[in-house]
Amino acid sequence: MCGRFTLKNKKAVKEKLGIDIKPNYNIAPSQKVLIFDGKLSFYIHWSYSPVWAKQSLNLINARYETLHIKPAFKNSKKCLVIADGWYEWQKIDNRKTPFYHFITNNNFFYMAGIYNESGCAIVTRSSNNNIKHIHHRQPLILDKQNVINWLNNINLTNFNDEEIINYYQVSSFVNSPLNNNNECINRI
Repeated sequence: MCGRFTLKNKKAVKEKLGIDIKPNYNIAPSQKVLIFDGKLSFYIHWSYSPVWAKQSLNLINARYETLHIKPAFKNSKKCLVIADGWYEWQKIDNRKTPFYHFITNNNFFYMAGIYNESGCAIVTRSSNNNIKHIHHRQPLILDKQNVINWLNNINLTNFNDEEIINYYQVSSFVNSPLNNNNECINRI
């Protein structure tokens, strides 16, 4: 699952995408997130509801394995959610302990996403072996070829990210979405 993430590398996003961002160290559900749909980059609420829902369902994640089966996602469009890290919480001694995950030598990356006029959701998959002890789900991170495949509705190739995901423990400061500075990602 992905319940919080970061997009803080203002320089890299400006250089590679030509977009000025305000660095965000604690992006939470219902906030606006930067996505790319293959043609345009824009901000949209991180909270997805199917068009037929009478009340908002506020879905923030969608499982890759069931994306094509669930009626809620039937008419969704594909997008890329731009990020440079994410948080997961591990239960240790009956307490939830936050960990920050990131990709080495990468200024930012693309997570598979879906969207409609209500908002977007991040697509998740089973976690890699090196991080599954923290949480059993992770965002579906797309390499260059899979970015193209995802946006063009082509089956994804192998997920080759076993060695590239790094993580470390951070403080509970990140637990409040009101906290939004580099203290959220400080290693403890």
